[in-house]
Amino acid sequence: MRRLFSPSSSAKRKQREIKNDDSTADCKIKTVLSKEIIRKLGLATQAEQKEDRDIVCSEVFADITGTLNAAARESTGHSDANTRWYEVLAPFFSSHPSTGDELLSVCKKLWGQPFTAPIFALLLHQWLLVHPDAGGADERLKHLNILISGARQLFLGDVETSSMAFEPLYTFILRMVLTHEHVEENLTGLSVSFMPYYVQEDVEFSRILDELNEKGGEDLIDFVIARIVDALAKDIRADQACMQYLYRLKLVGKFIGTLRTSTRIRLQGTIYSLTQPGGPRYASRKVNKLAFSVLDILFPHGKRTRRMINFGFRFLFAQEWPWVWWDACCALLSSISMGLRYVLSFLVFVQQRILLWCRRRVS
Repeated sequence: MRRLFSPSSSAKRKQREIKNDDSTADCKIKTVLSKEIIRKLGLATQAEQKEDRDIVCSEVFADITGTLNAAARESTGHSDANTRWYEVLAPFFSSHPSTGDELLSVCKKLWGQPFTAPIFALLLHQWLLVHPDAGGADERLKHLNILISGARQLFLGDVETSSMAFEPLYTFILRMVLTHEHVEENLTGLSVSFMPYYVQEDVEFSRILDELNEKGGEDLIDFVIARIVDALAKDIRADQACMQYLYRLKLVGKFIGTLRTSTRIRLQGTIYSLTQPGGPRYASRKVNKLAFSVLDILFPHGKRTRRMINFGFRFLFAQEWPWVWWDACCALLSSISMGLRYVLSFLVFVQQRILLWCRRRVS
C-alpha cells in the first residue's frame, strides 16, 4: 500500500504552500498599491486649485513609471531590473475588474488633467482591452480614445528621449491588434505608427508586415505604411528615431507595387524631405545620407535626377559648401578606389592565366 505522506509528496506539498504564500503576499502588495493610487487620485479630485491637482497626478505618474528596487522585485517575483510599477499593476487591475472600475470612476473626475490619460493608459490598458464590457458598452469608444491618446503621449515621450520605458505597453497593444480579428482602426493605427521604433529587429518587422498582409491584404498594408509615413512626417523629430524609421522603411520595398498612388507619393515625398539640408525638417547629415539610400532602394528610377537637384539646392546654403566639396572628394576617391580594385583584379587574372599557360608549356 502506498504511503500517503511520502517524503517526496510532503516536499511537493510544502513547495505548493510556499508558492501559494508568495502569490498571496504578492496579491496583498498589489492590493495595497492599487488602493493607494486610488486614494491619491481621490485627493486630487478634492483639490480646489488646478496646480494642486496637477502635482498629485504627476506624483502618481512618477510612482507608477518608476522602476522596482531589489526588495520590490523579490516580493513581486520580477527579476528584470528595468521592470516598472505599471507592468506589475496593469495585470492586477485586469484580473480584478472591480478595482479597475474604482480607478475608472476616479479618472472620470480628472479627465482635464494632463497626466490622467497617460495614467489611464498605463494602468487600465489590459483591463479595457481584455474585457469587452469594461467600463460599460456605451462609453467603450470614449475610453478607447482616451487610452489611445494617453498611449500616444507616452510613445512620443519614448521617441523624443530615445528610451524604451513604455515598450511593454506597446507590445501588449500590438499583440492585441495581431491576434484579434476586429480591432478599432485608431488602435491599429496607433500600434503600426510606432512599429518602426519599438520593433527594432528587421526579421521581426518583416514578419509582422507579412502577418498583417495575410490578415487584411493590400488595403491593410496600405493603411499601415500610410500611418508610418504620417508619423515620420508629423511626429518624429529626433535624429535617432528618424534613422530607425528609415532603416525599417527599407523593408517595405516588396509592397511598393501594391500601394495606392497617393500613399506612394507621400512616402517618396516624406523621405525626400529628409534629404534636404535645410527646412522644414533641418535633418542632420546622417539622416540626409540615409534618406538618400532609402530612396534609391525604394524608388531607383530617377536616382541621378534627385542627386543633381539636391546638389543644386545645396548651393543655396553657404554652410553646405564645404560639405559639397567633401562629398565630391569622397565620391572621387571612391571611384578611384573602385577603379584600382578592377585594375588589380584584372592584373591578378592575367597573372593566373600566364602561370597556367607556362605550366602547360613545361608539361
